[in-house]
Amino acid sequence: MTQSSPDTVFCVINADDLGISQKVNERIFQLMDQRLLRSATVIMNGTAVDNAIARTPAYPHCSFGIHLNITYGTPLTHHPDLTPILDSHGQFSEKFPHDHLTLPVQQAVFAEWSAQIERALAMGLPISHLDSHHHVHRIPALLSSLTRIQKHYGIHRLRGSWTIFPEEGDNYPKNHMDSNHKTKTTQAFTAFYTFMQHFGNGHSTPSPKTWELMTHPGSPYDGDSTLLQESWQQKLCFPVEIISFYEL
Repeated sequence: MTQSSPDTVFCVINADDLGISQKVNERIFQLMDQRLLRSATVIMNGTAVDNAIARTPAYPHCSFGIHLNITYGTPLTHHPDLTPILDSHGQFSEKFPHDHLTLPVQQAVFAEWSAQIERALAMGLPISHLDSHHHVHRIPALLSSLTRIQKHYGIHRLRGSWTIFPEEGDNYPKNHMDSNHKTKTTQAFTAFYTFMQHFGNGHSTPSPKTWELMTHPGSPYDGDSTLLQESWQQKLCFPVEIISFYEL
């Protein structure tokens, strides 16, 4: 991080779902061109993943991670033990019951996540950090798979737990960090629009000094792009510096 005021809050503004569609790619890279965000995570079974990764070298000031996925699209592996978390068409579904994550399924998830990372590495993507689609990396039954992934690939920067809504992140990342002390997260995490709802009144100041703020540019429910392009920092009573995961 650069030398800044003691009051400065450092924000990793991360765009989820890079590679899921061409529209999402265009919106994310447009915001990166404007220096309004400096981080994104790639969903490796997205329909526009080739285009996404091919463009990342033009953004050396940004960090690009992997959006670990078991809730959307077609698996990269054909592991039979994934069947309990697939729908009738063999696609991932976000509606699978968590009690289906038996030990064989956990092993299959590890293999699938490994395939997602291996594909990114084979395409030349330097991987800065990890998060996940629908936050599945925080599911307690999958923490051992997450730890194995981190250790095997040496990826220790990670999306942390919700701060403004702590019930969403019960027992995470504290328990995970106890078992894997190399894990590095921001001190706080929430959605960008939620951060602005709480602190955009010009009066409130957060106690954590490093935040990850999640955005979804180009998605059907995208309100983040407009908010980012407005003078959002002027609505805060503290200075903000936008950083990448590499600067944690």
